[in-house]
Amino acid sequence: MYLIPLLAIALYLISEYLHRSLSSASKTLYVVLMLPGTIVHEYSHAAVALLMGARITDFSIIPSGNTLGHIEHTAPKIPFIGNAAISVAPLIGCPAILLLISRYFGIHFDFPPGSFDILMETRFLLDGTFSFITGLDYLNWKTYVFLYLALTLGAGAAPSKTDIISMLPGLIIIVAAIYALNYFGINILYLYNVFSWLSASLTVTMIPLLAVTVMVAMLKLTAVVKSP
Repeated sequence: MYLIPLLAIALYLISEYLHRSLSSASKTLYVVLMLPGTIVHEYSHAAVALLMGARITDFSIIPSGNTLGHIEHTAPKIPFIGNAAISVAPLIGCPAILLLISRYFGIHFDFPPGSFDILMETRFLLDGTFSFITGLDYLNWKTYVFLYLALTLGAGAAPSKTDIISMLPGLIIIVAAIYALNYFGINILYLYNVFSWLSASLTVTMIPLLAVTVMVAMLKLTAVVKSP
């Protein structure tokens, strides 16, 4: 669970790298390819905003500036937690869709155990990424469809700068509170389960996204080596 804020930042950095790498060829094509992830991202924000008692004032999945989509809403009726929940929403919505479609493509994910050991969680993430890359059937067309969906949904799960600013204070305080309660032998099972699931869902998203990032980086490196 310690990795939740770090995973959120890592998702943002990876999505920015992929944005620069893929949009350099054709920004229009990139926008179209990322559309499924953009739709899930913005609708996740909208759904949770409504649940938090906010009213949607503007909604778009059309690119504007450096953003692929955007949503504006009134202040949620649940202060502090409401804003954090709205910002975190794509980190749950996109992995949930990815998990649902992974069954059709025959892709299996191992969920990380709920843990307060940051080294164990990091090792699980790295081992999971390596196993994911080596375990794919590259002769099956479904593999490449899934990699595309993993790319767009993984990028869709990535928070924007605004999301990070809104979510990090709440996430850090809540994770610290859970750790403190656990340290003193007080276990709030509901909160622990929620954040364990969030940590697991972020890991599920990160594994294929990291794999795609590695593949893109290798292709770019190969092109540089072959260039005169």
